[in-house]
Amino acid sequence: MPETPLKNKIISWLKGFDYWFQYVGKRLLEGEGINDALIDITYEFFKEDYGLKTIESERENIAFNEIEIDAAAVVENLQLQLIKDIENVNALAAGQSIPISPNLTIIYGGNGTGKSGYIRLLNNAFSSRGDKQILQNVFSGATAGEPTCKFTFQSTAAPYDLAYPLQKANLEFSQYSVFDTHSIRAILEQDNKLDFTPIGFEFFEKVLQLYEAVKAKLYSEIKTNRPINEFEKFFVNDNAIKNAITNLSANSNEEELNVLGTYTEEDATKLAELIAKREELKALDIPKRIAELQKLLSQLVEFISRQQAILDCLKPEDIEHYKLLITSFHKFQELAKQEGINSLEEYNIEALGSNEWKEFIKASKNYASVIEANRNEIIYPSDKDNCLFCLQPITEKENLLINSYWNLLTSEAEGELNRIIKAIRDLEKRLKGLPPSKFDETTTLFEYINLADATFAEKWKDIVSSSETSRQNIISNLSNINLDLEMASFTVSTTEMNEIDAKIKAAIDELFQKNPAAELAELERQIQLLTDKSLLNKLLEQVLIFVAAHKWAAKAESSASAFNTKSITIKQGELFTTHITEKYTQTFTNECQILNAPKVVQISQKNARGSTLRKLQVAGMVANSILSEGEQRAISLADFLTEVQMNPNNKGVFFDDPITSQDHHRREKIAERLVGLASQKQVIVFTHDIAFFIRLKISAEITDTPLSYTTIRNTGGTPGVINPQLPWIVQPVKARIGTLKDMLVRLKKIEKEESEDEYLFAAKSWYSLLREAWERAVEERLLKGVVERFSFGIQTQKIKKIIVTEDLINEIETGMTESSKWVHDAAAGLNPTPPDTTKAESDLKFFEDFAAKCVTA
Repeated sequence: MPETPLKNKIISWLKGFDYWFQYVGKRLLEGEGINDALIDITYEFFKEDYGLKTIESERENIAFNEIEIDAAAVVENLQLQLIKDIENVNALAAGQSIPISPNLTIIYGGNGTGKSGYIRLLNNAFSSRGDKQILQNVFSGATAGEPTCKFTFQSTAAPYDLAYPLQKANLEFSQYSVFDTHSIRAILEQDNKLDFTPIGFEFFEKVLQLYEAVKAKLYSEIKTNRPINEFEKFFVNDNAIKNAITNLSANSNEEELNVLGTYTEEDATKLAELIAKREELKALDIPKRIAELQKLLSQLVEFISRQQAILDCLKPEDIEHYKLLITSFHKFQELAKQEGINSLEEYNIEALGSNEWKEFIKASKNYASVIEANRNEIIYPSDKDNCLFCLQPITEKENLLINSYWNLLTSEAEGELNRIIKAIRDLEKRLKGLPPSKFDETTTLFEYINLADATFAEKWKDIVSSSETSRQNIISNLSNINLDLEMASFTVSTTEMNEIDAKIKAAIDELFQKNPAAELAELERQIQLLTDKSLLNKLLEQVLIFVAAHKWAAKAESSASAFNTKSITIKQGELFTTHITEKYTQTFTNECQILNAPKVVQISQKNARGSTLRKLQVAGMVANSILSEGEQRAISLADFLTEVQMNPNNKGVFFDDPITSQDHHRREKIAERLVGLASQKQVIVFTHDIAFFIRLKISAEITDTPLSYTTIRNTGGTPGVINPQLPWIVQPVKARIGTLKDMLVRLKKIEKEESEDEYLFAAKSWYSLLREAWERAVEERLLKGVVERFSFGIQTQKIKKIIVTEDLINEIETGMTESSKWVHDAAAGLNPTPPDTTKAESDLKFFEDFAAKCVTA
């Protein structure tokens, strides 16, 4: 195969660079020397390419003058289609074939299925730093031959086979790479060279001279774009703003600064409120406040006691009682008149029948009783008695008059009338004796409640006022024994005040627990933050200009990696330094970011015998001596992905369990990254992790990435058997129905040919899988895949497809019951008979009908 001309190699190398380097490279390739004009225009193009300057005018197209060559060094449009005819690889089954998808191929194999044997074969056939030790079958006494297999490729023509190891030298084998666990140690510990070899250039001295001149201009401009931070002195409070201002640099986040420096009217209002609250808290005398609240609580308790006592006398039934007493008084007063007073009318007594007259008669009778007691109870009046009032002798007429008085006092109507009068006076006394309650704007209790609930306070103000009015009206009516004034009734209760009582008590408890010093400190912190926010708002434009300058300087300094000053005497080394390093580092950094791998890893390189070697280091030490196992694997994977991307000839990659030792966050990122890579080149993933298998599958389905999958199984003690059927645990309902039908055929055979116990064991196993199929149907068919086991998300967009009916639920319950009762252990005394295959076939048909119905329900 003819050697590619040096100029073409340089041109090929130049085409991988930005416009500025291609531009100057072409001029240098065509023999132009270094001059000020070339330096200036190179520097301008350089700044435009690195985003340090806006492109100001249209650029001319760069057309390189290549030397004609006879053949390409790669196989174009290459695809691997099949791995087949595997022989003498560990204990793998012979004659197996693995179809390979144009995009993503997932190969699942559990422990002991022979997956490692396939990986070792691939490590030998393709580019790899992994485990290449292929052993003979240690369990076979026969002498094994040389490990061989065939790979079916296709480029622009029909598919063709290449045999390994016979045709290992063909270019096709150099265009695929393998990553396995052993690759990690090699990547982390060894000095590695790229698996493709760029060539050096004869014009490197000119390039280096140009580099130094352009770099000098760059650093001169960088220096002018690194102003001193003059803002620190304005911010003295320890908070996020001070931290952001103190650390102003190229790493400052303008968006965060904008957020910190946005000072709104709401912020100003809040600041005023916080200051007021601070002053209020400073002035707050907690013991005094507690005493005030306790006094307020006492007032509330007294108010409730007084007001409830008043309300207890103003219930509707009480008002009716008062009215009845007054009405009864007038009724019996009239009766008493009829019984005795009418007989006295002939005496022409003034104010006869009045209350005052009656009181006069009662007092007279009491006085007469005293006289009677003093003279051995001789009834007064008797013969020769004198009048109690005028002391004149009593005639027969006066005697009759006095006895009429006494008869009046002992009449039944008069007795009842006296009882009513007593009851009225007792009530009057009781109502007068009730201490009044006060609840209006002149009381602190009303002021407190009014602040909390003005409506409630106004309501009780009215209740207190109207109830007191009613009480006074009742007293007046009782006193005058009439119904002249309105007597309002009330059904409310002071229990409505319980909430106020609880609130005051809670406030007291809160004050007991309150720590004003801590609250003041928090208020001060918030005030300082808002004050600093206001200040930053005024300085924000200047701060952003400062940050923009430093970012430009940092970006410019970062871009200075283009001007690598390493020795150009070694063509290969200089090629790596000037062409590969920057892009390799950038790609590696991007991969680390994608995989959430540590960003502290540096790529160290050195030249040795015409080759440039690289090593991953952390602070000058080997990366695996610093990083955790998971981080080591993530970094190694990032490096591998970088290398295959940097190789323009690479067409595909093989991965062996790339998520070992990774947490679920990074597993998801790795799955997404590999699926994304599958849109650019063939990706073949071997894994024993069923959750990762599903992650890859779901990620591919979400991104519409074509994929195929198969499994490696250990069948009858022989590992490496390729089976396109998915493992049971990830099979969808349709596949599980097929599997159960296949197993039912075998179950029928056991039923006919084996013992009852053998059939019982097989039937229990079959029904156990049927039960799992019902569970999967609930996820996949009934819930339409909204929530699935092993899935790393909830497919909310599918919720609208869910239709759950009572019939479907009943069918699930029936199916689960029928499949479950044969799975669990039963009491020996029951001696259950396992269902025959006719019943099993019927139960499977019932499940299949449900699955079909649930899809369209």
